[in-house]
Amino acid sequence: MKKLKIGVLGTSNHFVKRVVLPLKETHHCETYAIGSRNIEKAKSLANEFAIPLWYGSYQAVIDDPEVDMIYIPLPNHLHKEWVEKTIDAGKPVLCEKPMGMDTSETREIIKKASDANVPLMEGFMYMFHPMWQHARNIVRSRQIGNIQYIHTAFSYNNPAPSNIRNIPEYGGGALMDIGCYAISVPRFILGSEPDRVMALQSKHPEFGTDMHSSAIMDFGGPRATFTVSTTSQAFQKVDIIGTSGSITIHIPFNTFADVPATITVTDGIGTRNIEFPVSNAYGLMFDAFAEAVKENNPMPVPGLDAISNMKVIDGVRKSSETDGWVEI
Repeated sequence: MKKLKIGVLGTSNHFVKRVVLPLKETHHCETYAIGSRNIEKAKSLANEFAIPLWYGSYQAVIDDPEVDMIYIPLPNHLHKEWVEKTIDAGKPVLCEKPMGMDTSETREIIKKASDANVPLMEGFMYMFHPMWQHARNIVRSRQIGNIQYIHTAFSYNNPAPSNIRNIPEYGGGALMDIGCYAISVPRFILGSEPDRVMALQSKHPEFGTDMHSSAIMDFGGPRATFTVSTTSQAFQKVDIIGTSGSITIHIPFNTFADVPATITVTDGIGTRNIEFPVSNAYGLMFDAFAEAVKENNPMPVPGLDAISNMKVIDGVRKSSETDGWVEI
């Protein structure tokens, strides 16, 4: 069966740094066209990475009859507009996280896709990496007992005023950019939703975005905590602690794609480091999405997941404003 032809909206650094090369190794899809409001940027990127077509607008990519699916790595505030335009064209959409700017917006997007019967998925690539699948299986089979708490730390230092991650109206800030991962992780591992959340955020004095966001999520037994930051040393780690063991995922999100990934598992027998073959989570995500589209199967990650994650993000915002617990 032929590969689905991907149309990419935008020439983002994220696409260049993390996605364009993995898409050359996928089995079910391939990059076919790229669009930018600056056609020279689209042409330059297309020539550099052997992408067959380039356009001077996002709509032109969507309108190309040869394009089978659309990938949207645009700034957060543009997601709703361009996801909905893609849905109007009847083309499957893989949209970078977070799907929308808030829960209401995300619900509208998911409903529109559902009503139109157009495949739509939010791009949380980490879920597709073998180490995460294995970690979840360890938890599900209770090899480390009953989960007591999960802690996620994720940070980087981005001082550029013009960067989209530092512009509030673009959906910037630590919570939306990387806090969404820290919220997704315990939901993915536990297979359940938090009942309530309490949070603390600190605003950047110049940008107005949240530069530090911390929260505790109550899962009615297990709890999950996180701190994410845009003004700290680059760092990321996830610890999963059970009644009889633990899992540490050392590079949980920006996992190196050219060396084996490693997690550390401790149980009643001892401690072991588990290595996984070289994998690229982005390529695996695109293949899973494209295969589901080709086979007319349900999305690997349903639209409800995007809504559920955004409900917690909104809860973190509200808790930070009210200094109290927020029911989810």
